[in-house]
Amino acid sequence: MEENGLEQAISYFRKYNVYGRLFASMREKYASLGHLGGSFVLSGLTEDERGVLSGFTGMDLGTEPSVRISFAKLKRALSKSRFGVCTWEEILTAYENKPLVVRKEERSRQREERGAFWESCLSQCGKEDVREWLSGLLQEKGPGYRQILKQYKADQEAARKLLINVIHAAEQLPVDQGQKQVLPVFASGITGNPHYFDEGTAAGSLLLQFGKYRFGETDGKLSGIERKESVLYQMGILRDELSNTCLAYRVTGWKKDGRVHPGIQGFCEESQAFLLTLHTLGGLCRLESSPESLSRIHVVENPAVFSYLIEKYPENTFLCTSGRLTLAGYATMDLFSKDTQFYYAGDFDPEGLQIAQGLRERYGERLVFWNYKREFYEQAVSELELDDVRLKKLDRIDCPGLQEICQCMRECGRAAYQENMLGTYVVEGDFMGQMERNS
Repeated sequence: MEENGLEQAISYFRKYNVYGRLFASMREKYASLGHLGGSFVLSGLTEDERGVLSGFTGMDLGTEPSVRISFAKLKRALSKSRFGVCTWEEILTAYENKPLVVRKEERSRQREERGAFWESCLSQCGKEDVREWLSGLLQEKGPGYRQILKQYKADQEAARKLLINVIHAAEQLPVDQGQKQVLPVFASGITGNPHYFDEGTAAGSLLLQFGKYRFGETDGKLSGIERKESVLYQMGILRDELSNTCLAYRVTGWKKDGRVHPGIQGFCEESQAFLLTLHTLGGLCRLESSPESLSRIHVVENPAVFSYLIEKYPENTFLCTSGRLTLAGYATMDLFSKDTQFYYAGDFDPEGLQIAQGLRERYGERLVFWNYKREFYEQAVSELELDDVRLKKLDRIDCPGLQEICQCMRECGRAAYQENMLGTYVVEGDFMGQMERNS
């Protein structure tokens, strides 16, 4: 093959756009078969484009916008043309200035290239658990793999930076230093960008995946946002440290250095209710109830009921979740000793029973359902009718201790709320208080 012949061929074919389309189809066929053969279909051709192809191939391509040309005819046309010293493989290579590639060979090359990339990132792992997590994610294509692969295909250097930052974050978790840090401060310390691990970012998602790997899945009864916050909390990272709270009364707290928390102690001595935030909870190692509570803590859903109870039973310990149980509520209850019993009272509606069931699943027999009886439901039943969608939620309540209330709601079709049951809440063991009130 003469160089001038190839140059002339490329110069000619580049004059007509239709050859670009034909050659793309030929390259695709080569990638699939490993050689040129078969036929090539071109659709949407103009009259001029059919004329160009007809002139070169010597074929009558008719008037239809789609034509089929076999490689055998193209090979014969090339050999009879003034570019006959060239082969189609040479022309296709020179036309795009890149070699023809067989797809399986290309895939093999890409796999090898990806493998080398993964290994270079894994070599950055200094801790075994981080390396095991990342290696498993890459090999088994676990949660987060698609995010990494998408970033890799778009920009390898950006993907490398992403993985290295996540590795460094996983190896410098605040919990490993016995600390708690808010997410922006933690992210800034790792990357210089306080929003690097925010919700919705690839880095934030991967860090959460590592947290689940290391600490296990979180309670399924938490909302999606709270499950993520729970994972971060276990890593020593606080995303919402102040608005996520639990209302408490008559508890004592110990800091991680062994000292009594003076603020909590002050509220206890003054018999005043206060909010436990995730920030405060993160610095505690344990909580205790008042001696008068006899290791029984009464937990209610409604703040009005909470206020009523602390006034009626001022020596006892109470917690209030203020509606659905948040991460702060779980974190508070988790800090009490294993011999503590929780007497829980919530609303008698489908959502309230779901919360109650979630608590029983978490704390087992330590969680006692307080006043979950038909007689209390009938005293407190409201005028609010439950629609079919809400009643359907009762089908997911399978805890034996809640079936009586489920049946009441199915029969009556109405909810009952704590505010209508105030007089039914009697704290057992309040002997001194009862004597004083009766005297």
